[in-house]
Amino acid sequence: MRPILTSLLCCIAAFSMNAQLSIDGDFAFQSDSAKKYSLYIPSTYVEGTDHRLMLALHPWNTARWDSESWRDTLITFAEMTQLILVSPDGGADGQIDDPIDTAFTTALLDSVRNWYSVDTAKQYVMGFSWGGKTTYTYGMRRTSVFSGFMPIGAAINGTADFINFISNATGTPWYLIHGGNDAAPVRFTPALNALNGKGAVTNDTLLPGIGHTIDFPNRNQILADAFFWIDSVNCTAPQDTTDTNTTAIPSVSLEERFSISSQEGRILITNLDLSDSAIQFSIYSLEGKLMLNKSLAGSRSMLEINTAGIELGIYLIEVKAAEEPVWTKKILLR
Repeated sequence: MRPILTSLLCCIAAFSMNAQLSIDGDFAFQSDSAKKYSLYIPSTYVEGTDHRLMLALHPWNTARWDSESWRDTLITFAEMTQLILVSPDGGADGQIDDPIDTAFTTALLDSVRNWYSVDTAKQYVMGFSWGGKTTYTYGMRRTSVFSGFMPIGAAINGTADFINFISNATGTPWYLIHGGNDAAPVRFTPALNALNGKGAVTNDTLLPGIGHTIDFPNRNQILADAFFWIDSVNCTAPQDTTDTNTTAIPSVSLEERFSISSQEGRILITNLDLSDSAIQFSIYSLEGKLMLNKSLAGSRSMLEINTAGIELGIYLIEVKAAEEPVWTKKILLR
């Protein structure tokens, strides 16, 4: 009888441990005595080992969405990617971007970093609909906190919601997912073009025949693929800078002198100022192989580099100018 009882107790213990992977809680914050949140802790979580974190911002529809229902919708995705999932609640009105909500989100993230082992170089943010809009407005103001951004079906009107701080997006990874029938010329294309124009590292999936919904076919795999892409091009993680030939130190002065965007078969470099020194652009594979080298001098404001002969993928672009540090960034060649 004892072995059976022991096995039963082990099963109960295992079930209890698994049940704790989904956590719903609240704490007093500002005018709300019980501000809600929901968490998901992946099955491979080990205390003391830093894990990647995803802030998940829910849509605006109080009949369906709150922190708990949004967390539950994303559990399979979070388990596939082994992400700590953080889902704050938008309160009675359901809008996740009210001042109390964004302040609460910041406080909640601080708390989660105290409660769990979080890799602070791998914190990401995603959201659908109103949450997608807030991915732009909240996330873009905090590019020093978040290492990648996944707006899904963002309920935006062009770039009006975030145009005043879009310069913060330079060099940051963005993966846009949007329904082809969800006002894409207003809610998708302008944002993508604006991000590319500011030198963000972008990728996207435009879903043909899909309207404004998170319930699209193959959702979890599409979300996982998007996440793995932004994680792969995240430049905030520690990099090996032991190369004795160059010193890969980002230079703000260099970065402010131009914008780099990747388009089909080419790299477009704008806002150039070459009146005072020559600039050299180089493209390397992630293994360090030189793929392309371009030196230029003289007065010009734009440069187009043909990349049609280079296989599509993620590369490092390096920029050198006389008497200035080297500037590098990851870029996706299309």
